[in-house]
Amino acid sequence: MRYIRMSQITPGMKLGTEIFDSYGRVLLGGKAELTEDYISRLKYLGFDGLYISDELSADISVEPIISPFLRGKGIDCVRRQDIDGCKQIAKEMVAEIIDKGPISIDMTDLRECDDYTYAHSVNVALYCAIIGLSMGMDEKSLEELAFAGLLHDLGKMSIPSEILNKEGRLTQEEYQIMKSHAKISYDAIKERWDVTPNVKVAVLYHHENVDGSGYPTGITGDEMTLYTKIIHVADVFDALLSKRPYKEPYSAYEVSEYMMGACGIMFDTDVVLALLKHVPLYPKGTEMIMSDGRHCIIVENKDMHNLRPIIRLMDGTTINLMDKEYYNITLVAAVSADSISRESEEARNEMIQSYKRYKIMVVDDMVTNLQMIRGILEYFYDLTLLKNGKQALRYLEKNEPVDAIIMDVDMPGMDGIEAARRIKEELHKDIPILFVTTLNDGETVAKCKAVGAAGYIVRPYQPAYIKSEIKRIITGRGDAE
Repeated sequence: MRYIRMSQITPGMKLGTEIFDSYGRVLLGGKAELTEDYISRLKYLGFDGLYISDELSADISVEPIISPFLRGKGIDCVRRQDIDGCKQIAKEMVAEIIDKGPISIDMTDLRECDDYTYAHSVNVALYCAIIGLSMGMDEKSLEELAFAGLLHDLGKMSIPSEILNKEGRLTQEEYQIMKSHAKISYDAIKERWDVTPNVKVAVLYHHENVDGSGYPTGITGDEMTLYTKIIHVADVFDALLSKRPYKEPYSAYEVSEYMMGACGIMFDTDVVLALLKHVPLYPKGTEMIMSDGRHCIIVENKDMHNLRPIIRLMDGTTINLMDKEYYNITLVAAVSADSISRESEEARNEMIQSYKRYKIMVVDDMVTNLQMIRGILEYFYDLTLLKNGKQALRYLEKNEPVDAIIMDVDMPGMDGIEAARRIKEELHKDIPILFVTTLNDGETVAKCKAVGAAGYIVRPYQPAYIKSEIKRIITGRGDAE
């Protein structure tokens, strides 16, 4: 089976898996044929996409982490704020996870749009248990982690929906109200003798960052419990993968990049690595766009195929990207992931028209970073991707100048600062350079300014900000997107 967006669903397609409502009741059985009425109803309920079964994807199996029935029970318990029920659900979740064996987080969560808070809590509970299992925790600890995940957002049910589901940026007052949900969640359980201190502390501090920049009290990693670090990672991971009124879902690749980039700032590195062991960069059944423009479906992504999966073209041809003859092919973007471009079609077309002649050089020694930038910008610009400063110099010596350069500061051999200096002094080319760095310290900023930087961005990448900065540098129009 394969996952496709609702906009691509047509009558006559057959479901690849059962669809449940938020109470665990079956809406449509697996293999059901979709009609116009079914499609309209599912769109009305807010389903973003479905798994379908067809000849092209018949041999692709995508398994849920827990049974849909148990998921529905968990969502119902969270909705009713049934703490005793949540405790029992946590035990059942852990039992299913342990029985399942090796876990790969492949399946896109199918849920109604109005059930985000409840479904999110169930997902966070699952990811907490998976992280704990990956870190070698015992069954009792896994149950506590799952229990904390189910309870962590109880306070959001007290937040006005106009704030919780606001499409635009929150005001300072609204943000303070939103931040109160962690304390409200804690208050709901603090007097419960049957809820352990580990669970209570994790619920209260699940928005704390290891660098001390979180809330409610700004504690640092040294002061955070392991449970707190785990629930924080699980919470952000699911939030990034999810569609919300103010954002489209990020792809698994983008989420993995973000989580790794935020290690030591927001997250504990060991916890992130424990989760990402179970996160395929290209989930099975996902339709992708290849670097040559063709569409494909992910067939296998285990182990060595995580970066270079086995794929199936839309004509039925199966290709192993690990084979030498396909080394020049990369996967650019998920067809179902709108996070690469969040503009409306009208705005997108306008941008393409405006940028179609601009050329951007991207210089970074990390292939994953180059692929990330490619996914963000290649629809709008002609990109040249290079791995080091020496390659950049050689390219500029032999080719027409580019309109802007995105340059990593920290590269082995010749770093970005030195490369920028030589481009200006030896090649006499005055090209605006947008530096990329993992450090936002005064010394790094000063070095960038000293070589005439047009700007700099700090990882983890934020697609909208990168596009905004490039737009500002090239056109002089710095409108926020």
